[in-house]
Amino acid sequence: MAIQVLGTHDSDRWLAILKQSRQHDFHHLPQYHRVSEQRGEGRANFFVFREGDYTIGMPLLLRPVHPGAAAGWQDATSVYGYGGPVTSHEAPPEPVVRHFQAELAAALGERRVVAVFSRLHPLMAQHGILAGLGECKASGTTLSIDVTLSDAEQRAGYSKDTRARIRKLCAAGFVGSHDHEKRYLPEFVEVYLETMHRVGAKSSYFFDRAYFELLARELGSASHLFVVLKDGVVVAATLCTLCDGIVQDHLGGTRTAFLKFSPDRLVVDTARIWAMKAGARAYHLGGGVCAKDDSLFKYKSGFSDRRHAFSTFRWVLLPEVYEELSASVADRNRADGMEPISTDYFPAYRCPARPLSENYTTAEH
Repeated sequence: MAIQVLGTHDSDRWLAILKQSRQHDFHHLPQYHRVSEQRGEGRANFFVFREGDYTIGMPLLLRPVHPGAAAGWQDATSVYGYGGPVTSHEAPPEPVVRHFQAELAAALGERRVVAVFSRLHPLMAQHGILAGLGECKASGTTLSIDVTLSDAEQRAGYSKDTRARIRKLCAAGFVGSHDHEKRYLPEFVEVYLETMHRVGAKSSYFFDRAYFELLARELGSASHLFVVLKDGVVVAATLCTLCDGIVQDHLGGTRTAFLKFSPDRLVVDTARIWAMKAGARAYHLGGGVCAKDDSLFKYKSGFSDRRHAFSTFRWVLLPEVYEELSASVADRNRADGMEPISTDYFPAYRCPARPLSENYTTAEH
């Protein structure tokens, strides 16, 4: 009964644990965590607990609260996307779960971790592994397509408008394609950034070409690019992943000049057909921005009515230190005429601030 901490340099052992798990996704891969490390988002730690035949693993990024500060406090977060624990069995016995939790708390304590934040995976049962440690907070809804169904059954799940738009796109000469070699990656980046500018996305969504090249290189055959062409021009594109039977619609966009045609619908349909033929179990479309019931969520609802609850995990290990850090930031904000953009942001001491006269939406990190 012990916990082992692996880093991305332990890729073979990390991957062996994932292979033994009931379910994992590309967000759990050491390669994806290595991308986060190279972007300066934190140091990857895969906390692996074994007891008898049972294994539970929790990947996290550790980062200093105040770089260079003598106290050396850290906190932990998940990679961009969906994280959370992986398990070798569907429901490990309660004593095993309790032992894992105690060992994880001890390992994080040794590393002076103040708080943990993790986005959980909507397609994986993870709440039971974390119950009692902190709070699993309901944060929205995501959608997926069951690609084990027949093509006709999947299309029947499309809305009438979605089916009609896809027919019109094909009739107008738009062509969906799986770009195996990622020849159109530069064009994809252009389309993606154009989309982020158009929708006024937060700065954290502005991934540059170097990021996508790094991501494609690290994920290798797990990453797949889908494009829609019109007269040889990329008008919409999406970067998807396939890992352990789950296809994820990761990042994508549409050229502004072609918005009225909605070619992104043909991207999704092309990726769905490929996912079905590849033997995947689910094509996860995700949800709205910050998992909200917004226009993006309504658009995705045109492909499926299969819903999944999305939750985030919040855990304060050192309440006194957490309160002290949060109070210090609050005092500084008041002195500077600033206020937090949200009262729900976690951890509170990392909440971005704004001038008192501005209005911002809620966020969490």
